[in-house]
Amino acid sequence: MNCQWAQALTRYDCRPVKGTDGGACLEIGTPFSLPDGSAINLYLSEVGEHVRISDNADTIFQLGGMGLDLWTSTKLARVREVAGESKLSVGDDGEIFMMTRAEYAAAGFAVAVTGLLNVARWAAEKLDAHEPVVDLAAEVQPYIVARDPNAIFELKPHVLGASRTNHVFDFRHGDDLIDVITASPQATGGVMRKVSDVQNGPFVGEASPLIIVDDRMDKRMRAENEIAILGAVTRAMPLSSLLAVHH
Repeated sequence: MNCQWAQALTRYDCRPVKGTDGGACLEIGTPFSLPDGSAINLYLSEVGEHVRISDNADTIFQLGGMGLDLWTSTKLARVREVAGESKLSVGDDGEIFMMTRAEYAAAGFAVAVTGLLNVARWAAEKLDAHEPVVDLAAEVQPYIVARDPNAIFELKPHVLGASRTNHVFDFRHGDDLIDVITASPQATGGVMRKVSDVQNGPFVGEASPLIIVDDRMDKRMRAENEIAILGAVTRAMPLSSLLAVHH
């Protein structure tokens, strides 16, 4: 297990470090943060045939520094509940972690990111702080990579449309040009114009558009409507279907 291996699974920056137990591990920097702006990092280490994905107890200790004491039994139980929704465990020392087989490490990493983001959102609510702004595409990126870590992956690919307009998608993954959008008529209208131009342009045949619509929380009905509209011109799917594969 080395940074080349880890970056193929995560597409994030990596550096070798020593874990809290003194053993070798890999620190993966993510673009996400806690309510005070401190970075969310994950640490990967080998445990037999498994990979341990951990925050090295950074999250709970950092939240404590913000004034949120999570060491009471009630609050720690609530953290375990929030983390457990993403199959993460919380140790008695405050470490938030999961174990996964090496072949499923990309999917495990994606789920771990979601779990820590959920803890960060819960903490922001308790602290009455602004919820960290998370770019929707960035949040979904680990799940895109986990579909096939060996596939071609490109951030912000530029594609020429029939109108000779240069369009930018969130990702290229394998044969898919992917945009991740909110469930709104404005987002749907914009992406439909882009997709129609691209599908009639010189790039057609190399890769085809796939639109992922955020249907979480109370957006399911709206997302279903937008997906039905998008389906007239391109492939579209709800975000929950992508997340469900790995949860």
